[in-house]
Amino acid sequence: MEPKLGQVVISVAGRDRGRSYIIIEILDDNTVAVADGVYRQVSKPKRKNLRHLMMTRTVDNFLSEKLLLGVDITNEEVCEALEIRNKAELERTDCSHG
Repeated sequence: MEPKLGQVVISVAGRDRGRSYIIIEILDDNTVAVADGVYRQVSKPKRKNLRHLMMTRTVDNFLSEKLLLGVDITNEEVCEALEIRNKAELERTDCSHG
């Protein structure tokens, strides 16, 4: 799967294993810059090899459009996008039938 700006990815290698990020820049064919808005802020993103990331199908269209247009995004926007994704994931995996 090709990486896209605004795509949610999960680290599968390194000290940050299991942490969710948003791709904020595609550096080359094998490397992207990611941020989560808290530990890795937009102003200082983490470089990650694509082999060390699990791609999800989730792409935040709002962030994607802003990044494609070259508009700056904020840490709050990144946090909000990840929170919405995590909340949806929890609801999808909830097995209680009330």
